[in-house]
Amino acid sequence: MRIYEGDYAYEVERVLDPATLVPTGWKYNVYRVRPVNQLLHSGSAGSREEAELEGRRAVQHAIRQEGHKSAA
Repeated sequence: MRIYEGDYAYEVERVLDPATLVPTGWKYNVYRVRPVNQLLHSGSAGSREEAELEGRRAVQHAIRQEGHKSAA
């Protein structure tokens, strides 16, 4: 599931053990989607809620970083 916030997005995905297909946690990826789809950050979390929270935080951080660069 990918959630968009302006020029950025994050997605969360359940991680499965390849041998047993048992869920082992969640991962999140943060992207800059415009002008091209660029992976900025990846991480893992124990629950879906944690992964979504960390993904949102990473997107907000990227947006703040961009604001600082354009202000300089």
